[in-house]
Amino acid sequence: MLIAVAGPTRGRQAAIVAAALLAAGAAYADNGFAGLVPADVGLFVELREADDLLVQLVEPQLWLTLAELAGQPASLRETEHWRQQVQQTLQLSPPDAIHALFSQRVAFVAEGLRNTQDAVVLCRPAGDRRELLRSWQARPLPTSGRTAVYRLPNNVGLAVHGDVLVFGDQVHEGMFERVLAQLEGAETPRLADEPEYQRLLARAPSDPDGVLFVRLDQPGGPAAASAPARSRVPELRQLLRGSSNVLLVLHRASQTLHVSVVSDGPGATPPHEVSLMELAGRLPGSTLAVWAGHVDYPGLAQVITSLPERSIFRVAYQLQRGTGSMQRLLAAMNSATCVALGTAMPENRVLPAPPIPALAVLVAVRDAQAVATEWSHLFGTTLALYRLLALKVAQSPPLPPIESMRLEDADAEVLDLSLLVGAQPEQTPLGELHLCWALDDGVLIVASHVQWLREILSARHGHGPQLAGVLGASNRTALQRPETLIVGQTAALGDLGTFWLHYCERFAPGMLTEDWWRKYQPGDGEVRLGAQVTVDPERPRLLVRSVTPDSPADGILRPGDEIIGCNRRRFSTSQPVVEIHEGLAQRPHARWIDLLVERDRIVRVRRVPLPFVDPLEIVRRVSAIGRVAQRVVYVEEAPDEAGTRGYLTLELRTDPHPQFKFAPPPVSQPVSSPASPPGPATSPATQPEGPPPSLPASEPDSALSDPGDAAAPEP
Repeated sequence: MLIAVAGPTRGRQAAIVAAALLAAGAAYADNGFAGLVPADVGLFVELREADDLLVQLVEPQLWLTLAELAGQPASLRETEHWRQQVQQTLQLSPPDAIHALFSQRVAFVAEGLRNTQDAVVLCRPAGDRRELLRSWQARPLPTSGRTAVYRLPNNVGLAVHGDVLVFGDQVHEGMFERVLAQLEGAETPRLADEPEYQRLLARAPSDPDGVLFVRLDQPGGPAAASAPARSRVPELRQLLRGSSNVLLVLHRASQTLHVSVVSDGPGATPPHEVSLMELAGRLPGSTLAVWAGHVDYPGLAQVITSLPERSIFRVAYQLQRGTGSMQRLLAAMNSATCVALGTAMPENRVLPAPPIPALAVLVAVRDAQAVATEWSHLFGTTLALYRLLALKVAQSPPLPPIESMRLEDADAEVLDLSLLVGAQPEQTPLGELHLCWALDDGVLIVASHVQWLREILSARHGHGPQLAGVLGASNRTALQRPETLIVGQTAALGDLGTFWLHYCERFAPGMLTEDWWRKYQPGDGEVRLGAQVTVDPERPRLLVRSVTPDSPADGILRPGDEIIGCNRRRFSTSQPVVEIHEGLAQRPHARWIDLLVERDRIVRVRRVPLPFVDPLEIVRRVSAIGRVAQRVVYVEEAPDEAGTRGYLTLELRTDPHPQFKFAPPPVSQPVSSPASPPGPATSPATQPEGPPPSLPASEPDSALSDPGDAAAPEP
């Protein structure tokens, strides 16, 4: 639910603006833009008087984060290319363009949440529109209606309708053409009159500073031709479960943003026994991130048995199934569950590394005695099985016995897993790893580090600050039994991420490159686009027959498209299938592939995002967000007859100093990390953005443009 804001006005870069607007919410009023767009759009965002928020998201790493959210991954080099295009098109820098065009009201319209390539931006600028047209060298195009149409540099389309400007791509039957027809009074329904939109708006607080409307069930049409009739966005299945349409409304109070979320989810659910506020509120105040929700543990067995036969979870469950311990354990648990992220500083680690992330899972229990008995039995038998297998596999490290200890007036047990990190764990950045647990006041707590377990128990017993103080930042603290609770101390997460980026830059620069992580991808990094094609017998091209739902190509390719090249190069042999497989394996960027696609006799680059995990890239994104947002609190109510409702509070960061005082790492000379082979010095494309908060800021590197991008068509 955390969304962000970006800038410029290029039709081709509208996806960036969209995701950017998503970060802050959007706007509605009687003179809003909902009356100027078709009713069947899948994504509508409107924002008023928020140019100060939008300008912050022009920062390169935030720009990349927003591009990722919009399904348009990009590289750091492309941010400079984008800035240059904005300058060429509008004769303004991105920040100046945002102030000039978006200071009063701006809207973003697209086919759907994950289909923003053909999108438009509407705005009501504060300045003289005629002066802007002259400075842009706008070339008028023939038109017979009341709306003047122009072409700007870089082939950007511009429509002027009264005091409203519309930017987009002039693609046949595209979103720009559809909005233009709506402006001309086409006899088609408007979003402002769409019943579901009006119903959701009526359930939200009045007079918002912004609105965001998204359809999770996409309507039929060209953009969704390959999608099933009821395909929802996978990322939102847990939050706002069962919803088809969602509306977010923004209310701003100085440096705090309050976003109310309403949807058309299913009816009311029965109340739960344990409050999530009680479970999460007693966590330490230094907790970095929290998810709290309700899990159907008795039904979890059915989920486990549906996993692939070789899944480690299914195998472990089947090994324990005969004793009945697993079933008795799950039956003794309550539904209230909390996952908490904190930090730990390994005591024996010799490397000068920052604190390491520590994880804990807290589950409310119905029968503490049954949970203690069955948990110990299950864990003991699993450990015995591991030791038996370790005798047959010489490489498996031996594990010490389980140790009992007393932590903060609670009995705890600890299994030291540090040898799984390496033969000399103290010589690694991770340093140590535990599996420790304790039962405390009807809650089972399982943690990855003893230090983190001790902090949680201390806070629960009232010996330190609790997270309840952070929850007070939400404008919905009166909620006693929420269905979902999410807390992110984004400033502290960003600070920690920045420390780790600089540690890697100094001691393991090879890990900062995307190529280093390619060999650690699941399935050896092999990916499938999800498009079924046939080879053209006369020309080197592939005809798309169908697209698999929820595959990387879904929503980007559609039946009838002709793929004529990949990685921005045309196929050059009579075996385009071989060429596209080689292109996937040798693609310049692991997180996407650029396909040359001919549709309606127009050739465009279609960027297809691909599954790829780069932990340090995620850290960069978190660090960038942490420089803008102090913390985020999201509370979702149990749904009632009208649907689901949630509340997001986002506090903007005003203090550049570290939010938490992390324990300083020991001072040491640089050493070679055994987990990271020597790599090249960091380049501008991979260098961490910004220093640790305690270090002086460095000058930004402007040499980020890629000459190869300048002449190439854009996705």
